[in-house]
Amino acid sequence: MAEEAGRDPASLSVTLGGAPEDLAVLRRNRDLGVTRMTVRLPPGKADEILPILDRWAKLIPQVNG
Repeated sequence: MAEEAGRDPASLSVTLGGAPEDLAVLRRNRDLGVTRMTVRLPPGKADEILPILDRWAKLIPQVNG
């Protein structure tokens, strides 16, 4: 579709919303060309959210590395 519109497909960025906390899936999405993935966090207080963010902080370098 990008080519039909006169755009270079390689110039497009792809964002995936609500990425799962699963390293294999994150790597597969990256390998498929997803350039950005967002995370959904449940509503909650810091004691609930910070452990989730800590897990993501460990996952991200494994995906980008």
